[in-house]
Amino acid sequence: MREIHIMSGAAAVVLVGYVVGGIAGADLGSATTIVRFVVLAAAALVAVFAFRMFSDRATPHSVSAMIVGLLGGASLASTITTAKGDALFGSDPMALVGTVAIVAAVTIAQIGQTRTSKTSPR
Repeated sequence: MREIHIMSGAAAVVLVGYVVGGIAGADLGSATTIVRFVVLAAAALVAVFAFRMFSDRATPHSVSAMIVGLLGGASLASTITTAKGDALFGSDPMALVGTVAIVAAVTIAQIGQTRTSKTSPR
């Protein structure tokens, strides 16, 4: 259960990064490198936890969360590392795909844990 909370927080960081850097186009100035690192680390955290949940217990939800989490992490890694100047993302469409995939991974993982807790005897 703690993993879902960490994943949710990391997804929120990615989402805020997308809103600030992608939609609002805020000028981050000298903080751009730090923000890039934080967003990239948050995306990687979601991908790693999704993979860990899959390796602990392979269910349709954990497999789906893992695939979408890895896709989101790779998409964001690609667009962040190719960004030029003060831009947070190198490609806005790729940033959107990555952000949606990260949020979807957390949502799918949460649904999977909810279903597992309802069906497991306690």
